[in-house]
Amino acid sequence: MRRWLGIDFSGDYRMWSPGRSKTNVWIADVRSQGEQKVLNCLVPVQRLAGVETPFRNLINLLKSRDFEAAAIDAPFSLPFEYLPAGGHERLLDIVSKAERAQDRPFPEAKDFLRSVLADRPLNSKKPLRRTEQYWRDRKVNVRSTLWSGPRGGAAMTSASLTLLCSAQCPIWPWDQPPGRGLLVEAFPAAQLCHWKLCYRAYNGRQEQAHAIRRGLVGGISTRVNLGRFRQELEGSADKLNAVVCALAAIAVTTHSLPHFLNQAPSDDEGLIAILN
Repeated sequence: MRRWLGIDFSGDYRMWSPGRSKTNVWIADVRSQGEQKVLNCLVPVQRLAGVETPFRNLINLLKSRDFEAAAIDAPFSLPFEYLPAGGHERLLDIVSKAERAQDRPFPEAKDFLRSVLADRPLNSKKPLRRTEQYWRDRKVNVRSTLWSGPRGGAAMTSASLTLLCSAQCPIWPWDQPPGRGLLVEAFPAAQLCHWKLCYRAYNGRQEQAHAIRRGLVGGISTRVNLGRFRQELEGSADKLNAVVCALAAIAVTTHSLPHFLNQAPSDDEGLIAILN
């Protein structure tokens, strides 16, 4: 039986607090049953096995490599012109050594930016990687990895790169399957856009958002058996995103990427994976 994980992520350190009842960090566990993919488990990060903090417990889960691939809804790199000499490997090393508050599992956005930029100015306010610009050109809302203002992506990138460095797993596209424990970058809005499903306004308690989620669950159920989790997914965008991420993990390990990704350059900027 093959196993894939999807992780809806957060750059908000409060979402990783032990005992927190409301979090937006969810882990979906999808497994193969014959030719079918089945959602086996869906849990918040606070309920992962382990006696350490939720962030450390997630690191330990990934370090076990007891899965084909795990796809994470968070950036895995920076725009090429802001990468340090030494590329992606050096970037992970810099983030692992960046200053952080004692009560936080990863550096704050300001400390992250100070470490990775090393006083270099930005050429634009919100620079994007090519893989992000591709989706911005298709009207998908993309956050800049180097923007720490409102709706910025710097905090998320800080958390993601800290996780990648600590997990010590192979990372796509720098490392390729076969093998186990591969980490993959996902972006649920891009995945839904590629499938021509609604990729906006499905988060929230409003009836319109709930109606959109019902439609999305119906679309996703043609690709993975959602079983008893269907109602949960209709009620939560975060849970739904975790399942969509798992499908990106499946795409990489089953060679089911769209043609334009197979033709994309695999440099130190990384790539967002989606299932064709």
